Amino acid sequence: MDYVIIGTAGHIDHGKTALIKALTGTDTDRFIEEKERGISIDIGFAPLVLSDGRRIGIVDVPGHERFIRNMLAGAGGMDFILLVVDAREGVMPQTREHMAIMTLLHIQNGIIAITKADLVDEEWLDLVHQEVRDELSGSFLANAPMVDVSSVTGQGIDLLKKTIESLLPSVPHRPAHGAFRLPIDRSFIVQGIGTVITGTVWRGKVQVGDTLSLMPSGDAVRVRSIQVHGENQDAAYAGQRAALALTGMRGEVRRGMMLGEEHYYQPTRLIDVRIQMLKEVAHHLGHRERVRFYIGTSEVFGRVLLLHGFEVPAGEEAVAQLLLEADVVVEPRDHFVLRTYSPMVTVAGGTVIDPHPVHLHRRNKSIVEEGIIKKEQGSLEDRVLMALNNNHVLSAAELAIMLGESQDHIENELAALLNEGKLVSGRQPGEWIPNAVLEHWASKWLEIMNAYFQKNPYDLWMPKTVAQSELKAAKIDIKWWDPLLVRVVAQRNLYVENDRLRFADRVIPLSAEEKKMHDLVLQALQDSPFAPPGLAEMEQLFQLKGKDRLIKNVLHMLTQEDLVVAVNPEVVMTKEAILSAEGVAEKLYAAQGAFSLADFRDALSTSRKYAVALLEYFDRQKWTKRSGDVREWLKKAQRN
Repeated sequence: MDYVIIGTAGHIDHGKTALIKALTGTDTDRFIEEKERGISIDIGFAPLVLSDGRRIGIVDVPGHERFIRNMLAGAGGMDFILLVVDAREGVMPQTREHMAIMTLLHIQNGIIAITKADLVDEEWLDLVHQEVRDELSGSFLANAPMVDVSSVTGQGIDLLKKTIESLLPSVPHRPAHGAFRLPIDRSFIVQGIGTVITGTVWRGKVQVGDTLSLMPSGDAVRVRSIQVHGENQDAAYAGQRAALALTGMRGEVRRGMMLGEEHYYQPTRLIDVRIQMLKEVAHHLGHRERVRFYIGTSEVFGRVLLLHGFEVPAGEEAVAQLLLEADVVVEPRDHFVLRTYSPMVTVAGGTVIDPHPVHLHRRNKSIVEEGIIKKEQGSLEDRVLMALNNNHVLSAAELAIMLGESQDHIENELAALLNEGKLVSGRQPGEWIPNAVLEHWASKWLEIMNAYFQKNPYDLWMPKTVAQSELKAAKIDIKWWDPLLVRVVAQRNLYVENDRLRFADRVIPLSAEEKKMHDLVLQALQDSPFAPPGLAEMEQLFQLKGKDRLIKNVLHMLTQEDLVVAVNPEVVMTKEAILSAEGVAEKLYAAQGAFSLADFRDALSTSRKYAVALLEYFDRQKWTKRSGDVREWLKKAQRN
């Protein structure tokens, strides 16, 4: 069953409370001061019984300008407005301000009640009708039904009830699915029961025994009992006024706090918003201006951070950030009202775009605004991908909170994005990354590799450790190394071998002298495979005194090409020599078992210097295992 909350609006002493009593039989003025002064100070509540027996809630608000704060605490839960205008006075200042607030809160439905109609004649009543129509021209109540009533004589009360009931099916209902949410507008102690809170259920449902979070503290509380319109119930649903008896509170419970599904909502002090200035105000909202922020039943001070320019004129709108001085709980598409800090004047309202954004900088205003507008107006696909651009570890539940969607919708969208290849999942649950991010990172990776080879022209390969270090420095999460590598290979033919990488078409550019020396050094090492010349010997052999850098570069190139191996810092051998020495050691062990250094030296017909260098190299590769003065040869299957 769908439920709707009706709210009153109008100037002080125009008969709102009396009209509600005539409609419902309930006097919504609860305080002695209200009865003594004859005005409403705080919001009041009453049930309206429909012809089918169903009850819906009515919220009565104070009309005095001094109590706008209280009026706003009730306005956030309204779905349908009953605008009350005194037939004797017509439209007054608070009529206009209440209408402006309702417009800012995006309320779209209502009825106009002309009260005290029994105190004026028909001609005057016609003039009031015309004045009200003129005043409301262009507003959401421009074509709303208008009913003349008298709370004293009962004139028009039945017609007003029937008109309300006829319009209710066209009123958008609050979502019954999704995480429960109830802004608290009252809290009090009942003897024998404990703490009781009241409010309008904004979304979902609550049942007796549920554990909820009391926000913004996050304390867990349990629902002991539920009343709806004074009757005990097992559950309360979106669009209903409810009173919940709670247990487990650790501190004060007050208006402005919120009850929500446990572990679902996260408080915030920085939000992306779209601000809409009222046309009628003589005020320009300035950058960093301190304001009063109203959402739900809460009032919080904060500052407006404009993303460009230094003010928003009357009637204009802008995307901005609000930096608040206390925690609030909001969701995307929530509506809010802004009032000046002092004097208190309603000047603007708006819509929440992102409850948990990063702090933005005005110097990137075009990029910043484009991103906020995309979050505001983009499709669910756009908004999911944008959220995951900034944070790659978000569960479906966290995304639902961030984007103001149901978890089912988010899970379906994630599945579709994975199926379409627009999203890649990580190894752990809740890890996601847009394919577009991987593509961008892949391009960045290629830039890093190109820069590395420009800086190291004699390298054919880039070490994996260096690549990962450079990627981290570029703010690229190497946790996504494997799927990222797939994109890099797709963008550019790449070889990956062990712990190094290279472009398939990578060649080391050699000068004529380097090319000549490349061939001479390789030949010299091949000519003496187990007694290769060292650096100094090569300088003398090739008559290159003072050109050791040239020989070092050539040896480095040969190593990169896998033609030679640095057995130790002073001994370099060809790869063929290493493989041959490996075969000799393997045969030696097969013939006699553990062998000594002398055995290996003699088998190679080399000197002790080179035999030691080779065996120590074999030890590091875990091809041999030294035990005292002898070594065992480890079979290939064991070399790990």
